Amino acid sequence: MSAVVIKKPDSHRREYAFVQLDNGLRAIVGSDPGCDKAGASLCVNVGMCHERKDLPGLAHFLEHMLFTGTKKFPTEGGYHEFIEQNGGHSNAYTLCYFTNYMFEISPEKFNEALDRFSRFFYEPLLTQDCTDREINAVDSEFQGGMTNPWWRYIGIMNQSANPDHPFHVACGNNKVLKDEPKERGIDLYEEMVKLYESCYSANGMTLVIIGRESVAELTAVVKTMFGAIADRGVQMPIGDSHGAGRPPFLPTDWNALILQNPVQDIKDVVFSWVLPYQGGCWRSKPAQYVRHLLGHAGAGSLTSVLKQRGLITENTVGDGAWLEGSFSLLNITLDLTDKGLEHIEEIGMYVFAYIAMLQRTPPQQWIFD
Repeated sequence: MSAVVIKKPDSHRREYAFVQLDNGLRAIVGSDPGCDKAGASLCVNVGMCHERKDLPGLAHFLEHMLFTGTKKFPTEGGYHEFIEQNGGHSNAYTLCYFTNYMFEISPEKFNEALDRFSRFFYEPLLTQDCTDREINAVDSEFQGGMTNPWWRYIGIMNQSANPDHPFHVACGNNKVLKDEPKERGIDLYEEMVKLYESCYSANGMTLVIIGRESVAELTAVVKTMFGAIADRGVQMPIGDSHGAGRPPFLPTDWNALILQNPVQDIKDVVFSWVLPYQGGCWRSKPAQYVRHLLGHAGAGSLTSVLKQRGLITENTVGDGAWLEGSFSLLNITLDLTDKGLEHIEEIGMYVFAYIAMLQRTPPQQWIFD
């Protein structure tokens, strides 16, 4: 058993353990004899920014194709059917630097489900006959996001990015995954297989499972079912160095006021700053300290002043969420009143004055605590 100690509240009834397999896969197992659902989630450090940039959506397409069957369980749709017939559900999503696969199910069927799930990562069929269908499924997701404010914001981020940097966001659609590759003589299926075989590696995977079995039993299950995943020894690029010194955004494109015509009744303004990638700062969390101060709503805060002047109704401070990997973001999103919509420059003056005040004030331990 691993010497890693997982901290938890004294009142927490579940038992946990960390294990790293010989192939490099890292896992946390959770034992809860009273759980009414068992489940698993596997994250692989491969995402949109690792695909060929001239085949946007390839990583997302691979995510879909992984579900088309395995050597032991070749039936198309068999995995989802098994999960649903046993009181569970499954899903997956592709981010810029990671892809996540997960399911939950009745605890009595957990080991059977885990057997089906684990094989996606060492013996998937990647059934070629499913190519067009899965491209259409990807296209359907793309079409569904066209009127979503968040995805329209993502589109602006994508267009603002440095074309010489690997960063890009791509759900994929019929045009870029079917029509254009065909016109250029590119076999999309072959490129998808290449991405899987070259990048999906055990040493870049992290697994979390929870079930009714003991920690020792669950650890043994992980070793048995996930030990067969190949360790290709690849180190997927992440962090500020991804891009070979080229910035993800150029000042000429980033330092600007961009006006977006909304398709929903939304009035807001977003102030965004590009930061060095914060993933390695997970213990000290300097960006969280700043976000806390910028989003504070007490007396004398930026939020309270802007509300008192009738300029905003809400202030939300966040990061770049799943866009992050070669950079991080600091975003101040202000929901505007009708008056605020006419006084954007005034709001900006308050925002930068407040930031200037924070810059003159050393970090305070009591705030961090």
